[in-house]
Amino acid sequence: MGKSAVKVFIRTRPTSSASENITIAESGKGIVVKLRKVDDGTVNNQLEKLNFKFENILHGVSQEQVFLQTTQELCDNALMGYNGTVFAYGQTGSGKTYSISGDTKAFEQRGVIPRALHYLFKEIEAREDREVVVRCSYLEIYNEELYDLLIENPGTAETLVIVEQNRSVFVKGLHKKQVANEEEALAAFFEGESGRSVAAHTLNANSSRSHVVFTVHFETRFGADERVVSSKINFVDLAGSERTKKTDVSGQALKEAMYINKSLTFLEQTVNALSKKEAHVPFRQSKLTAVLRDSLGGNCKTVMIGNIWTEDAHLEECVSTLRFASRVKTLVTDLSITASSDPTLLLRKYERQINDLKQELAMRDSLAGRARVSYEPLGDLERIQLQENVMGFIKGNVTLDELEIQSLQQVKETFLQFKACHDEITTKLAKNSRPIVAEDEKDAGLEGEDGDQQKGEDKPQEVGDVDGDTGTFSVGVAPSHMRPELDDMEMPAEDDEEAMLDSPTKLKTTQEGQPAFHTYKRTTAEGRDLSAIFSTQTAGLKQVKKQIRELATAVNEDKRQIEQLKADLAKTRAERAASSGAAPADPEEQAALQTFKERKLAYRNSFAELTKLREEVGPMQANIDQTRQRLVDGFNAWFNGGAASPSPAPGGDDEEADQEEQFEQMNLERNFTRNPESTAYHAAKKVMKPKNQGLFKHGDKGRAMLNRKLEADRAR
Repeated sequence: MGKSAVKVFIRTRPTSSASENITIAESGKGIVVKLRKVDDGTVNNQLEKLNFKFENILHGVSQEQVFLQTTQELCDNALMGYNGTVFAYGQTGSGKTYSISGDTKAFEQRGVIPRALHYLFKEIEAREDREVVVRCSYLEIYNEELYDLLIENPGTAETLVIVEQNRSVFVKGLHKKQVANEEEALAAFFEGESGRSVAAHTLNANSSRSHVVFTVHFETRFGADERVVSSKINFVDLAGSERTKKTDVSGQALKEAMYINKSLTFLEQTVNALSKKEAHVPFRQSKLTAVLRDSLGGNCKTVMIGNIWTEDAHLEECVSTLRFASRVKTLVTDLSITASSDPTLLLRKYERQINDLKQELAMRDSLAGRARVSYEPLGDLERIQLQENVMGFIKGNVTLDELEIQSLQQVKETFLQFKACHDEITTKLAKNSRPIVAEDEKDAGLEGEDGDQQKGEDKPQEVGDVDGDTGTFSVGVAPSHMRPELDDMEMPAEDDEEAMLDSPTKLKTTQEGQPAFHTYKRTTAEGRDLSAIFSTQTAGLKQVKKQIRELATAVNEDKRQIEQLKADLAKTRAERAASSGAAPADPEEQAALQTFKERKLAYRNSFAELTKLREEVGPMQANIDQTRQRLVDGFNAWFNGGAASPSPAPGGDDEEADQEEQFEQMNLERNFTRNPESTAYHAAKKVMKPKNQGLFKHGDKGRAMLNRKLEADRAR
């Protein structure tokens, strides 16, 4: 792709008191900042306003628009083999984390990373001509120490090292977790998010106290091609610059602010050196600039999101961010595809080349009138014949002209035979010159060894020992400590069903209300009508749920067959490529491909029908709940002689016991009805394991946790 200029977008934080000194150009691509000018009666040549132009100004836009304008192109390029980076920069509280990660509690407010993961896996599934392996890593830079947020025991700078190799940078020891789908990738992201360093101050209740880099790595293989294309996307959330007089921090938070501002200063110095094309660029001044080396001046397509807080109180910070963004906009990176060779496919290619060369040699020998020469490894008969010729040559029975050499294999084997003859002669000479050992000394030594063995005490036979009398294996006696204890064995429950009936969660019935309720449904017109309506609605819901279960089973079966057909096609293509190179597909393979397409179409149709049926469940359940409530209210009014009484909670105690599970299932169904694409997002949040902050026992992060606890105790 060649040279690529860094794209810069500016996003404004929504506020009700925006400054009148900041205006957005009509084109939507520029910002004009009116500077405050002090009039003290002296000559003041200060600029009255500053004009900035960028790729676009994201003012009042949704999270979806931020992703589409800033990151979607990077995702497409990554699947083509180009590296990409999107990073957010700005003052504390300006919305950097909200832009990159979003609000993880609300699906609609998710940030760039969750949306990018959804888009990437959707595109990977649609591109059937390639195989893509996806891995995720999550790096945190806290107080100039490195932490891996995706391992059980997060590592520090002792185990993580920044390495420069082949004009690229990577973190040695950083765990790359392989993910198969969007749900697993989101679960890894949420797990890393739970381990980030966050604290509160005056301007931000959830201020990031570290820089984080979430990276998605790709390995792409195209059919039978031995090339493996490697690419990655970095999502960088930089900690915000802070003015301590505004944030009013102290103690541990003040120390963190010092490290944050220091690293951002080094980042600005690096950008200045790159923009001025200086001979020396200070990438090694900090861990942050070292990690971002590829993103700022290497093989990477980079996008910056500059976040500003457009209030008068933060005007100076806005100008500082806009000036930094203007310098970043001048940077140019050099894009190229990083490709390597798959060892397995490369071996197959070399085997085909070797076979072709052997056939070509055979053709040349035939055209030259030479006898057929074998270029295969020598067989046993050929080795014996060559050995006899060599021995005959040594003894003088075979002349040099009679040693016929036709291939390189024969040359090598001839040298080996000469070496074997030399070793044999050397061994015989050494044996003939060895001193003779007395037979009595030899026998004495043997008897001594045997005697020592026989003098040992008799050992009890154990399992597997040979019985000296019978010559068979002894069964032996197992040690007492190896016997299983009966108390430790798990016995199956005999009365599970009765235990369930006697549990406190079973449905309790009253002595008066239950018969009266049946009487109400049989004898009153209102009770009969409502009961009939309720029965009809319940039967309809059961039928729809039955169809959903059957259709879900069919969808899963279609999915399984699609995966099997996909694997069979890949295997067939690999075998065809290994045997005949780029030969066209045979009818059997074409038929399999057609079956694969038909199954995939059937899967999509079934899934669409399943989605439609699931959308019907909510309204039907609402109607049933309404009818049930009317039935209960009518019964209470009838039973109490016309006086209305509070309606009991439908379902009884067993429903209360499962209330949390039912609520969770209801939320999942409601989320799926609102947006079918949110299934993986909510499923990932459900299976995600929050990072235990107690695991960070070492390094500055562990000490920071202890200091915060001590400061909180003193504040009380």
